[in-house]
Amino acid sequence: MKKICTLFLLTVLVIPFGCDKNDDTLLVRALTHKSTEYEGRLAHEWMELGYQMIRDNYLYGPHAARIYGYLGLTAWESVCRGLESGKSMAGQINDYTGAAAFDYSKVYDWGIVLCTAMRTVFPEVIDNINNAQRSQVDMLASLQETEMMQKGLSEQERQDSKDLGVRIGQRIVERIRKDGRELIRNIVPVIPTRDDSHKWYWDANTLGQSPVEPLWSTVRTFVTDNAQTCEPAAPFPYSEDPASDFYREAKEVHDVERTSEQKAIAYHWENGPGRTCSPACHWVSIAQQLLKRDNNNLAVSAKAYCLLGFAAADGFSAGWFAKYKYFLLRPVTYIRELIDPAWNPMIGTPPYPDYTSGSSIVGGAAPMVLSEIFGDVGFVDKTHLGSPLYTHDGGPFVLPERIFPSLTAAGEEQMLSRILGGVHYRRACEEGLKTGRCVAQTILARVDFGI
Repeated sequence: MKKICTLFLLTVLVIPFGCDKNDDTLLVRALTHKSTEYEGRLAHEWMELGYQMIRDNYLYGPHAARIYGYLGLTAWESVCRGLESGKSMAGQINDYTGAAAFDYSKVYDWGIVLCTAMRTVFPEVIDNINNAQRSQVDMLASLQETEMMQKGLSEQERQDSKDLGVRIGQRIVERIRKDGRELIRNIVPVIPTRDDSHKWYWDANTLGQSPVEPLWSTVRTFVTDNAQTCEPAAPFPYSEDPASDFYREAKEVHDVERTSEQKAIAYHWENGPGRTCSPACHWVSIAQQLLKRDNNNLAVSAKAYCLLGFAAADGFSAGWFAKYKYFLLRPVTYIRELIDPAWNPMIGTPPYPDYTSGSSIVGGAAPMVLSEIFGDVGFVDKTHLGSPLYTHDGGPFVLPERIFPSLTAAGEEQMLSRILGGVHYRRACEEGLKTGRCVAQTILARVDFGI
């Protein structure tokens, strides 16, 4: 009888559980190290590497947002088991039903779990990753692993941690490969042609552009049901009547007074490919500045990046659904044809339709999810500090830091910047902001991190 009881006890100790198990007898070894005891720097370094690769590969907004959705998910899944009350995203987000199996009787180092999971996920999620960038991923993972081992970990703890990290990464890679991105990568969709009976259509000929990712809204969302969950109201009906709402909004864009302050706002939120790499990247930078300012630990940092990644990814899905539903022409086309043939916007017009503004969507979503962690705090944004910018008005302009009284105010200024910059009508921005806030509210209502 005694042997049977002993065998039963050993069996219980090796049963794999999710993040939600709270039996103290099982948590003793698994929580030898807690993820709250690690520096947030470990996560920051991975987000910075993603930022660099997105920028260097000239990826557009939806690409960057999807990447940060997965990097944020990887960060959280890698550390949630190092918290007594941490909850996996498995079963909480779309198409991610089960977490990697986990043994509470083992000792894990969460820094090694994180760097191993990131090493697994990065090559799968970065578009156009090259061999040099793969080497950067391997180098950072090796550096972090070596740093963790210097704390006196045993070889068994290293191997158990790496094994868990690989399995977490592989579960996320499974989702990456099935989210629909590969299905649309090589499809060339038929784009509607602008003619006299469809004057409101986006015009590829105005600036010699090809539209980016017309099918992006088919990529699987993380938290919202689909890309239509937070669908905006329709744009104003196209009209060439000077008394119409459409003409009025175009005239507002044309008549922007290009004062030093208006330029400062437009330039600060210019996040095109090759610069900050996208609106998502800019808010990742802001989140990182706040996390570093408050000296937040790895667990809090991972939660922040996960929330922000979900908000950006689902926000861009919503935005891209609207863009290619309405296929609305940009202000530069309308203004040159009906108001001023020589007009140029203050900043470059992106190669996709106007409605709605992706930048405004992120300006609505990001402040709301970050306020869940920091409160609606004021901050100094140094994302562009010292960065040169060339525009239609000349350059290079070397940009300063910018001070905001709150996260909400920063998001609202980001919305305004697209009108001042000459790339969106006001309705696209205001409806985009509402969409972003709807996405954020949905995420906050549905996702429970346990902390």
